Amino acid sequence: ANTLLDTDYKGVLQQKIKQGFPSGSLDIAGVFQGKLQAGLSSSADTAAARKAFLVTLNNLHATCENIQKLKRDLDVECTKLSTQAGGEHTSGKLQSGLSDLSNTSTVFRDLLQLGCRQLADVAVIPRLKPQIDGFSSINHHITEDEFAIYEVNDPFVQNLISTLESSLLTFKGPLASDNYDSLVYLVTNEIAALLEKVILKSKFNRLGGLQFDKELRSLVGYLTAITQWTVRDKFARLTQMATILNMERVSEIMEYWDSSSGPLTWRLTPTEVRQIMTLRVDFRLEDINRLKL
Repeated sequence: ANTLLDTDYKGVLQQKIKQGFPSGSLDIAGVFQGKLQAGLSSSADTAAARKAFLVTLNNLHATCENIQKLKRDLDVECTKLSTQAGGEHTSGKLQSGLSDLSNTSTVFRDLLQLGCRQLADVAVIPRLKPQIDGFSSINHHITEDEFAIYEVNDPFVQNLISTLESSLLTFKGPLASDNYDSLVYLVTNEIAALLEKVILKSKFNRLGGLQFDKELRSLVGYLTAITQWTVRDKFARLTQMATILNMERVSEIMEYWDSSSGPLTWRLTPTEVRQIMTLRVDFRLEDINRLKL
């Protein structure tokens, strides 16, 4: 059985994942409900390929779950046999089979992760990247009046969340819940990485730092609400960047950096802390360089 899993069955699923998830816009929910509008055959073929890809991800997830269940059941049998007279030989064979099953399970999980990664890269990230890149063109060196305007008409994060929501909800129904959570997790990683890059291209005053802190809290709050997995850790570096950008004075960093200040574990190096501080237009470089970090 393990040989069939590791050769024929794996080969079929591997081929479907290798074909990838076709790009472009489409109502995935409509595809699964058989509500495709009449159009070119190529559109129908693309829709069928998308549906097949998502079904393959779900099949991979079910396969991994079933292998784990089989392994648990065989573990119980091995334990029973080992206590019976003459059962050691059979138990040894089962243990060998269990080892093979574990290896096969790893192969399928890696394939599933690859498929979810492809889905994120093709169907979600390209829609988010232009909006995240646009952060650096939004003024974060702002007055109190501008801060009040941003309070009513947010220039960045609400649009990002709206696009993120429409992109992810497309897959919430068709995907198994664990696969959907995996997709959200992968997208979260990419959002955090992209945001770090655009932050370094921006300039802030304290109100701008406070605005970024609010934007980040809104984004993390949304992502936390839509998945069962923990995502806050992925934003730990960005949260610390926001803390720095929201400080009243350069020396305030020592209240956080000092080992006696509490259990905070810094994800930023001293060099990175100084680099973030230079983004504050009202912080003097000589004061930043004098810090004992």
